[in-house]
Amino acid sequence: MRPRTLIVAGLALLAGACKTTTATSTRISGTPRLEPAPVVVPVAVPITTPAAVYSPAGKWTVALTAQGQTLEVVMELVKLADGTWAGTISTQQFPTMPLTTATLTGKTLVVTFPVPTGDTGTMTLHFDGDVAEGEWSMPGEGSKVTGKRN
Repeated sequence: MRPRTLIVAGLALLAGACKTTTATSTRISGTPRLEPAPVVVPVAVPITTPAAVYSPAGKWTVALTAQGQTLEVVMELVKLADGTWAGTISTQQFPTMPLTTATLTGKTLVVTFPVPTGDTGTMTLHFDGDVAEGEWSMPGEGSKVTGKRN
């Protein structure tokens, strides 16, 4: 065989090896059928609303024990425009005194106030609606506290 014939034969063989000879066909028979699209059911997403912020604003009557005697204390609480708390505390035995500090965290209020001895008293109240429980203390003194909003 001649070199040119060999080259042509080799190219023909190579071309045949690279050639795709399979054909695919799709045939549809019968009547097309329309089906509804799948129904998409929306998933219920729970709506969370922020918990209501508790407000102890108002007049409270609080019972505590001091020097062995039960005292009825009246505490008035107000929320100031800047979001802080203020108020007064008074008894029949002592004049009205302003609260030195009042800090509300959730439903727990911690107040400090001057006491007649010149010391500082602290009262912590845990609120449940219009009812309060907690404790008060000052140097050398303290007791449980119960109260209600008037």
